[in-house]
Amino acid sequence: MYVLAAAGCLDGRRATTRWAEADHFQRLFPRIEVDADVLFIDDGDVLTSAGVAAGIDLCLHMVRRDFGTGVADDVARRMVVPPHRDGGQAQYIERPVPDPQLAATTGARPWAPARLHEPIQLRDLAEREAMPVRTFTRRFREEVGASPGQ
Repeated sequence: MYVLAAAGCLDGRRATTRWAEADHFQRLFPRIEVDADVLFIDDGDVLTSAGVAAGIDLCLHMVRRDFGTGVADDVARRMVVPPHRDGGQAQYIERPVPDPQLAATTGARPWAPARLHEPIQLRDLAEREAMPVRTFTRRFREEVGASPGQ
């Protein structure tokens, strides 16, 4: 990103970078509209991402755009990553990591990615933890910061 900015390729454009570097980047390159609140930006012929994991999201976005959702989903499945995280999703969500001794969904979380080749229902995850779906969903959200369907 710094190379693109130094070459002038981002002047007058909207771009993103890691939230922790955004202020520094903006000071160095004031002609760029830095948006540190998103994972990636697709500005047509120039695309930027906010770090390594967001770069994976951006790559999947490009595959989805060029080859369709089915191909992108297949690539994501093979990479064992979420098939879609919107570019507008917040980069940084302050959430403590749950204590594994107290977390109620720790058994289902590693179980599910190992079965991406088969359909998995929310009730399957809840049954894995021996709890009702609503309770599982609430606990998962508390522990992970997102609903299990996201």
